[in-house]
Amino acid sequence: MSGPLGAADFDRLIEAARRAVDAAGTAPRAPATAEYEAEERGGLIRATAVLSADGVRLRSLDLNPRAGRLESAELAGLIVRTVNEAIEGAVNEAIEGAAGEARAGSAGPDLAALSAQLGELQDFSADRFGLFADTITDLLRQLERRIDR
Repeated sequence: MSGPLGAADFDRLIEAARRAVDAAGTAPRAPATAEYEAEERGGLIRATAVLSADGVRLRSLDLNPRAGRLESAELAGLIVRTVNEAIEGAVNEAIEGAAGEARAGSAGPDLAALSAQLGELQDFSADRFGLFADTITDLLRQLERRIDR
């Protein structure tokens, strides 16, 4: 911006800040991140699932060497059950974490209050700028009268 700021320019700056605050209040929150480990048959099979912004992913799958003694169909069934349990657990952990945050009121700053404060600042600054402009106008009139003498 070149030149001095006028009342309209200052008003536009404050209004842009208000819009940014309002937009931040409607922006989607990042999904909760959670990790869950499921275990089958006393540690024979262990799966860890992670839920993040990218979705649910299987972080690890550990098979105890004793798992090799199982029939392939039985082993496959245990793996599927363990992985599904880990995925469900990660999702449930994230849901519980998000619910806990909401109960604790940790959703961030009160954007409505901040927006209201910006509105008050805008009104105050407009009034102040009007007084400033009136004072400058009065000074210019006084200078013109002195020059005209």
